[in-house]
Amino acid sequence: MHLWRIRSALSSATPALTMLGTLGLAAWLSRSSSPSDGILAFAQADTEMVATVEVGRVASIEVDVGDVVAPGQVLVALDSGAIDAELAVARAEEARLRAMIPAEHARIDQELEASVEQLKLELARELEEQRRARAEGEVLASEVSRVKQLIEDKQASHDALGSLDVQRAGIEAIATEKPRTIQLLRAQIAAAEERRKRLLQQAGPETAKIEADLAVTRREIEQLEAQRAQHTLRAAHGGRVSAVRKRPGDVAVAGDPIVEIASAPGRVIACVPERAALHVEAGDAATIWARGQDGAPLTGRAVTVGPVVGQLPLRCWTDLNVPVWGREVTIALDHPVELLAGQAFDVAFTRGASPPPAPPAPGAPVVAAAQGAPAAAPPAGAADAIRMTVPAALRQRSRFEPSGILPRPAEGRYLLVSDDTGHKDAEDEGVPWLFAMSAAGAVDPEPVPVLGVKELADIESITAGDGGDVYLLSSQGYSAKGKRKKARTALLRLKQDGRGFRVDAEAYLAELLDAAGPAALAELGLPGGTRPLEIEGMAYRDGALYFGLKSPLDAEGNALIWRLGAPRALLEGRRLEGAGLSLWARARVDVELNGAPTPGGISDLCFLPDGSLAIASTPSTADGAAGSLFHVLRPEGGVLSPSLVRRFPGQKPEGISLALSPGKLIVVFDAGAEAPSFLELPWQG
Repeated sequence: MHLWRIRSALSSATPALTMLGTLGLAAWLSRSSSPSDGILAFAQADTEMVATVEVGRVASIEVDVGDVVAPGQVLVALDSGAIDAELAVARAEEARLRAMIPAEHARIDQELEASVEQLKLELARELEEQRRARAEGEVLASEVSRVKQLIEDKQASHDALGSLDVQRAGIEAIATEKPRTIQLLRAQIAAAEERRKRLLQQAGPETAKIEADLAVTRREIEQLEAQRAQHTLRAAHGGRVSAVRKRPGDVAVAGDPIVEIASAPGRVIACVPERAALHVEAGDAATIWARGQDGAPLTGRAVTVGPVVGQLPLRCWTDLNVPVWGREVTIALDHPVELLAGQAFDVAFTRGASPPPAPPAPGAPVVAAAQGAPAAAPPAGAADAIRMTVPAALRQRSRFEPSGILPRPAEGRYLLVSDDTGHKDAEDEGVPWLFAMSAAGAVDPEPVPVLGVKELADIESITAGDGGDVYLLSSQGYSAKGKRKKARTALLRLKQDGRGFRVDAEAYLAELLDAAGPAALAELGLPGGTRPLEIEGMAYRDGALYFGLKSPLDAEGNALIWRLGAPRALLEGRRLEGAGLSLWARARVDVELNGAPTPGGISDLCFLPDGSLAIASTPSTADGAAGSLFHVLRPEGGVLSPSLVRRFPGQKPEGISLALSPGKLIVVFDAGAEAPSFLELPWQG
């Protein structure tokens, strides 16, 4: 009877014992992967609302919900028909005024040339009269001597000598006056020729009215282009499209969202409950477990702690009917990884600043990455360089080998040139394209077109001038096949045209140099002619262009820098005369190739805001990847004394410019068929 009662009690207690065992096992398993007192946290993403600043009709939407977008990527195009019509009229007026200037120059030049020729004729007549007077004077002097002898011999009277004295006085007067007349004519000729020279170099009073009208028209074009640019809406940050609120044809009101983008989460928000609110401080170490996943935890630090105890976000509540109070703590990860927006975590905080644990091992991810997110690993041998994100769609359309970079602060992006575009030996080889890149290194999948030229060949540098001008320069060198076609000698001036550019003026520098003759080339440091010429650097300062030569070097191994004092005279006159091209400076910019000092040539130039000069260099003629960055504190011409800033072993720094980040310089590296990279360096001490 007693045994029966025990068995009955055990039978009735079995469900309760089973439940207790299950709960215990669950608790043990939970403790094995995350802390029992873990604090709820979640990956937070920011939402970017893309909207227009004025009323407009949506022409096209370039993205769909779920698409991953890069900073600077085009999202929405608004109808710009009205502005395009105004731009067309303004550009036609600009073209008319531009055409008037050389026509006026030609007219004035013709008048000055005729005036010079007339003065030269008068000078020739005066010189002839001077020679005639001298000859007549010599004849009269001989005749006077003869008559005086006759008078002494009593064979002639003094009356004969008087008439000769009168003639001689007249001739002496002419001989005395002619040098002054000749000097005056020569001064007038020199003044007229100097006026012709100034006319080529700069605007004068003859064209001042046209220049003023042209400046007004260009300003109108700039304003219209700025308005036109506002009709193209771009992503300010990278992320994933979470919503599309409008369709093509819809009218968008200022401030009304058209596209919404959820940025990739870069931080974790912990919901610290009120009971623990006073136990977490900024700087505390955080251990973070992803809920529902195995693997090593993430680590980070509390960077901000909510100033007051308040009601926590809804997702922190365990019961939707019972609000939870506490403090929000923002955690920065020690080792950045891709997070999924809204992903849940358990967090435990440790007081103090103990060293962070090692990052998760490869092959054991702890969080789910957003599908399609680009990798951002640095290239081999360049631990601090950042690899550019080059879309596959762009790689399918063109080679991309950055050779120069230009910041566009108003657009929040960079323009890059590539020494090769299109596909090798294909119909699209040399297609006239520039490329756009965001501040984060995301290259726009759509190239930036350059209108008004059929081909861009071996473009090595890009720089900005005054009034929105952009200059492009080809290398001027021969190809690997020993050929130098015209496109490889181009110097182009561009104006913005919608989302692209158009060629405003052009000249072909190497052709002009070849026509200048040996003496002019020797003064530029080219005693052997232009065969070894390679120009890879270009910068603009105070109305002048500066060209940095990769080769040749001078006899001492210095790289050469030319100065073009009057770019307009060269580009619009298409001749070196009056353009002020000169050898401005020399600089030793060697690199280390395979550990050995190697003569370096200039790969790019950049004048910094404090007036100093940054110079990037690569091997002048040797094969191999190596580079250096130099700084010249006071670049005043002559022989410069550059200071080494940094070596780039195994890398080719092809372009430098001021970065979009204040106080920094950006360097771009060409990696051939591999993904190119970039690096930002502070230029201020």
